[in-house]
Amino acid sequence: MKSYSQILSALIALALVIGVVQTADAQEDARAEAVTLYNEAQDLAGANQLEDAIETYRAALDVANDNELEDISERIVRQLPRVYYSRATRAFQQYQSERTIEAADRAIERFTEAREAGEEFNDDQVVQQSTRALPQLHYLKSTIQFRNEDLDDAMASLDEALELNPNYATAYYQRAIVYKKQNPEDIDQTLAYYDRAIELAEQTGDDRTLGNARSSAAEELIYRAVNLKDESRYSRAIELLEKVDNYDSDNPNAHYRLAEISNTRGNFERAIEHANRALDLETGGVTDRAKIYFELGTAYKGLNQQSNACSAFENANYGDFSEPASHELQFELECEGHSASGRR
Repeated sequence: MKSYSQILSALIALALVIGVVQTADAQEDARAEAVTLYNEAQDLAGANQLEDAIETYRAALDVANDNELEDISERIVRQLPRVYYSRATRAFQQYQSERTIEAADRAIERFTEAREAGEEFNDDQVVQQSTRALPQLHYLKSTIQFRNEDLDDAMASLDEALELNPNYATAYYQRAIVYKKQNPEDIDQTLAYYDRAIELAEQTGDDRTLGNARSSAAEELIYRAVNLKDESRYSRAIELLEKVDNYDSDNPNAHYRLAEISNTRGNFERAIEHANRALDLETGGVTDRAKIYFELGTAYKGLNQQSNACSAFENANYGDFSEPASHELQFELECEGHSASGRR
C-alpha cells in the first residue's frame, strides 16, 4: 500500500500538469484574442477609420503585453505610430479644405499626438515628420488670425512656431507683418524682424522668404519715408530711404524719392544724382519714367540749366505728368518748339 507521502507527491504532479495545460490554453486564447484585434485594427486602418483603428491597436497591444506575446507586440508597435501620422495628415488635408482656426487646431492636436506616439514607440521617422509639421501649422494658423485682425493671437501662434523651430525664417517674416500692424510707428523693431527673417532665409536656402522679406522691408522704408516727407521731416525720410539699398539695391523708387526730397530742400546737384540713378534702375516704359524725368527737370531748372531742363521735361511729358511737364515747357521755361497750345 502506498504511503501518504507518495500519494501527496502524485497529486502535486497532477496539479502541475493541469496547471501547465490550463496556462497553455490561456496563452492560446490570449494569442487568438490579440490576433483577432490586430486584424480588426488592420482592416479599420485600411478603411481609413483611423480613430477606431488606433483604439483597436491599443487593445490588441494591451492583450499582447499582458501575455508576453512579443511577436504580436512588435507588429503593433511598428504599425501604430504610422496610423497616428496618417490621422494627422488627414487632419491637415481637412485644414487645407476648410482654412479655419478650428481645423488648424485639430491638425495641431493630431500631429502632437503623432509625435508623442512616435516617441512612445521609438519611431524616429514619425517623430521627425510630425515635429517638422507643427511649426508650419502654427504659422498657418497665425495667417488666419492676422486676416481676422486677431493680432495678439496671431503673434502668440508665431511664438509657438518659433519655439518649435527657432530657425523658421517665414515665421519671422510673418512676425514683422503682424508687429507692423500692431505698432505702426515702431519701424525699427519691424525691420529687426525682417532682418532676422533675411538672415535665417540665407542660412537655410529659403529663397522665397528671402525675396519677400527684402522686398517688404524696402517697400516699408519707402512708405514711411514718403509719409515723413509729407510731414516735412526730411532728415528722417532721407535716413530711411538710404537704408533701402541694404534690402533692394536695384529699387528705382527710393532714388526717385530722394531726388524729390533733394529738390524740395534745394539740393539740386544731389537731386540730379538720384534722378539719374533712378533712371538707370527703372525698367518700365515712358510713363513709368516720366515722374523721374520731372524731378530731373526740376533740378536742372533750379540750377538754371534751361536746355537740360527742357530736355528732361519733354521726357516727363507722359501720363499723369503730362500736364505739369507741359506747363513747365510752355510757360515756365518757354522751351524752343513749344507754344501755349501744347506739345510740339
